[in-house]
Amino acid sequence: MWTDVFGRNAPVEIDLGAGDGVYAEARAKREPEINFVAVERLLGRATKIAKKAVRNDLVNLKVLRIESWYFIKNLCSPGSLAAITLRYPDPWPKRRHHGNRILNRVFAEDASRAVEKGGLFKLTTDDLEYFEWSGKEMAQCPTWVLEPTWTGSNEPTSEFEELFAKEGRNVYRRAWRKA
Repeated sequence: MWTDVFGRNAPVEIDLGAGDGVYAEARAKREPEINFVAVERLLGRATKIAKKAVRNDLVNLKVLRIESWYFIKNLCSPGSLAAITLRYPDPWPKRRHHGNRILNRVFAEDASRAVEKGGLFKLTTDDLEYFEWSGKEMAQCPTWVLEPTWTGSNEPTSEFEELFAKEGRNVYRRAWRKA
């Protein structure tokens, strides 16, 4: 499937909720040997990412305008992804809205199906409660195990991260590896 999309056989990493594409663009420039898919549901943001890919001749960066959960659940072939990155998802802080959070047990299972054995799921958030909650949700899917060596220290920043750093917010990172 991905060979048809990119015209080559290379590992595929997904950036869910890609925003303006700063992170995906930086990764695609830095790592031309990897194929990246920026998934963004908002048209304006998806268009910005597509323009960046064309302007910078990033043949290893594609954009898909779709809901992240739907993409992972219905459009990713089993074991076809090397990694999924989820940066600063909406934490839906009110308890009654927790059902709207993308990272839950069901999503963890769908992501596990889509990621190859040994592949990663990387989370970055500025919301401590969401960070702790997501760890509990991921723990309910036994195919994901904590990856203690991933710190995110070599990850490019994004527009959200730069804004949050200016505001003095803490950043929380965690990764899981598919067993």
